[in-house]
Amino acid sequence: MLTSLPHNIIEYLINELPPFTGVLIIKTDDKGIMKFLSIKLSSIGFKCKIIKSKGFGSKPALNLFAKFGNSKPHINFLGHTDVVSNLNNWKIPPFKGLIKKGYLHGRGAQDMKGGIACWISAVSYFIKKKKFKGSLSIIIAADEETTGLGTPAVMKYLKNKKEKIDFTIVGEPSSNRKVGDEIRIGRRGSMNAKLTIAGKSGHSAFYGSYINPCTTLARIISKLKNTRLDSGTKFMPPSHLEITKINVDNLSENVVPQTAEAFFNVRFNSKYKSSSLKKKINRIISMIVKKDKCKYKIDYKISGEAFYTKPNKEIYMAKKIIKKITNISTKFNCRGGTSDSRFLGAIPRLELGLRNNTIHMVNERTSVSDMKKLAKIYYNILENYF
Repeated sequence: MLTSLPHNIIEYLINELPPFTGVLIIKTDDKGIMKFLSIKLSSIGFKCKIIKSKGFGSKPALNLFAKFGNSKPHINFLGHTDVVSNLNNWKIPPFKGLIKKGYLHGRGAQDMKGGIACWISAVSYFIKKKKFKGSLSIIIAADEETTGLGTPAVMKYLKNKKEKIDFTIVGEPSSNRKVGDEIRIGRRGSMNAKLTIAGKSGHSAFYGSYINPCTTLARIISKLKNTRLDSGTKFMPPSHLEITKINVDNLSENVVPQTAEAFFNVRFNSKYKSSSLKKKINRIISMIVKKDKCKYKIDYKISGEAFYTKPNKEIYMAKKIIKKITNISTKFNCRGGTSDSRFLGAIPRLELGLRNNTIHMVNERTSVSDMKKLAKIYYNILENYF
């Protein structure tokens, strides 16, 4: 049996979301949004805790953990309130949160304040109508689009408090053409690297008096690009490496430079941990550098490890609910870049949210009917979970 949310709950989306979407959060500047959420959640029985993390600027980022109940099982929702900039050439002011012709317009409507509002609507009605044994919690980060330190700070707090989450729904806009058509059950990892090759500078006319780092770098790039990292998995494509920038410390055309640099990014699937991937890359570099009598230095920055949740009863339950509500056969995938899901460790999770057809674009918007549909899906997931 499916439960529909009544109009008085859906009115939350219409009456409360515009000011919610209208709060500007770029570069982790809070502007009062966590207080807004804390008041709303406290009014329905949640205990709220603001957790600080290092912000993008001089002020700390404010993140929220809110919990209802203390028993098991414990289902969690993860979201973020910050948005990307890209604020020029909008037809409708990006932070007015206007509803026009059935669409909510504004930065964050899809990514992802709209999803947060849908979850709070579903939770509000669920708590009001259902007696259940278990716990509900919400993690809201302020910096998913920038520093990515908010969710780790909350997870550290939960670890210190010995809080155990049994399942998480991440409200990222996972849907493609229709709400619920795709559920993300994993994401690829992302690793950036800066490689510096040091040779010996000299005049290009005197062959043998110099060691050209450009030549060595070119050989390394060729080898890295032509090395097949893996063949992919059922839900993830093959890992791949892309060169993103090349720098040479040289202004003269007849001088061999002392150093040459390359920057690259690797998107890797769940066959790798970043540590094993680094070892593989380092072996390739070391072999070529040794042969060319150069030296090298490489600095890695891990944006996130790959993760994958094997479809379990909760994921199949969500798929079944989506089918009943939308008549769509949901597909599982691991598409997209990184998200705060990467900080959840071993917690089973899925990503299910609004459509992603206007995220990060000028004139971002979402259909109000899509929001109502997603709120209904969330509610029925809660009803079937407990």
